[in-house]
Amino acid sequence: MKHIFTFLALMMLFTLASCSTGHEKEEESDPIPEPTPESISFSYEQGIYQSVNLPYRKAAISATDNKKAALVLYLHGGTSKGNDNTTQMNEVGIDSIGNYLVSHQINSIFLVPQCPSNKSWGGSMNGVLKSLIDEYAASGVIDTKRIYIFGGSMGGTGTWSMISSYPDLFAAAMPVAGKPSGCNASNVARTPVYTVMGTADEIMDITVVEDFINHLNELGGESAFDIENGWTHEITCIKSYTSKRLEWIFKHTRQTE
Repeated sequence: MKHIFTFLALMMLFTLASCSTGHEKEEESDPIPEPTPESISFSYEQGIYQSVNLPYRKAAISATDNKKAALVLYLHGGTSKGNDNTTQMNEVGIDSIGNYLVSHQINSIFLVPQCPSNKSWGGSMNGVLKSLIDEYAASGVIDTKRIYIFGGSMGGTGTWSMISSYPDLFAAAMPVAGKPSGCNASNVARTPVYTVMGTADEIMDITVVEDFINHLNELGGESAFDIENGWTHEITCIKSYTSKRLEWIFKHTRQTE
């Protein structure tokens, strides 16, 4: 009888071990969820603007307010360049902005273009992005007083560059972990801007942004600037798009045509 109990006990231990091992394997094989908000479907789009082939993703967020759609652009960082029209969607900022648009029922068109591998946001790409925006403006489906632009890292620098090049285009802008070097402060001051930097960012220089924001304030620009203690460049790009900051952006409507 003693041998029987010992045998049963060993069988139970073997069974538990087998179940545990099988469960761990199932967890390892679980598919990685899509990086985009579950409630938003992004279509694959592509256009040629100023002789540049520009792939981009598009989501239409519907609301019952009967307003024309706001146009929202997100510019990705440098590691998401390419032409697969997929890699740029891995950035967490897209989730944060998209979920905010859905949860706050903001009728909007959300565009996420992908920068070609041999280019960077800013410079000649400003004209490419402007042509994309103009296409949607000409279609009559968007409210041209509610065009917003966001971006992190290279996309943050590109956001600064866009509001410098087109001072009367955007209702508000949010460049994150980007540098405004070379931007025209008088032009930038005409767009409300909210920027975020981390003290542990070893890629972007906080003092450059601080000096630029001070200049904007001297020019009478509307700006908000948060410095997050201990945030690295990567963390800043991930965590900056809070509901409070997004609320600040989307409360603005451009006053002039």
